[in-house]
Amino acid sequence: MSFLYRTAITITRKQPYLDWANSFDDGGPKLTEQFNEDRRTIYLVPEVDRPKLPEILDEFWQDIFEEELAAWMEHEDDWPKLLSRELFDTWFDVEMTDSVVDLVPDEPLTELDIEVADLEYAISHCAWCDSEIEPEAGRFAGFKMPDRDRFAHREGLVLSLAIDDERVVNGIMTRADSAEARAGEDLVFRACTSRCEKAIRKAVPKALRKPAHVM
Repeated sequence: MSFLYRTAITITRKQPYLDWANSFDDGGPKLTEQFNEDRRTIYLVPEVDRPKLPEILDEFWQDIFEEELAAWMEHEDDWPKLLSRELFDTWFDVEMTDSVVDLVPDEPLTELDIEVADLEYAISHCAWCDSEIEPEAGRFAGFKMPDRDRFAHREGLVLSLAIDDERVVNGIMTRADSAEARAGEDLVFRACTSRCEKAIRKAVPKALRKPAHVM
């Protein structure tokens, strides 16, 4: 176990938030009371001696408000015109927990931890057969993407590509200023053998032509 030096703030969205979320006639899903109750959000804030909820909210209410709005509707034009502390209190119930304990400290904790773990795995395993590859062994298969700019936010990270309904291969999005990218290799896959490399080179171009297959 590992004690985290954080105070936890649990947010429950109240009826005014549900009314706002369900006011859009865009054919999208509705926010039900049950779904809302099951998907409450926990925010971690710095730990302090004898934490007081009003003081914590004085500092973080706007960050929480904006995060909760963006979770349902990314476009700020659809948000309430004026975000105030009074409106925050009307839209959300807040609970505070002053002790946070991580029961699985060896597991990734943050999104960055997961991204790093995924990247390390993609570098050390065959994208086709999943076999482990020694650092100096194996080979690389690189491909040019038809819409690289769309995935620029994934540079240096893993990008998954659905080959079919059963197979997903994980490649690494090269950085725009890298030698690989300048050579036209936007997405690079590790392969353990020539057989796996041939399979990757045959399957990936077809999948890249279908934007929905890139994840």
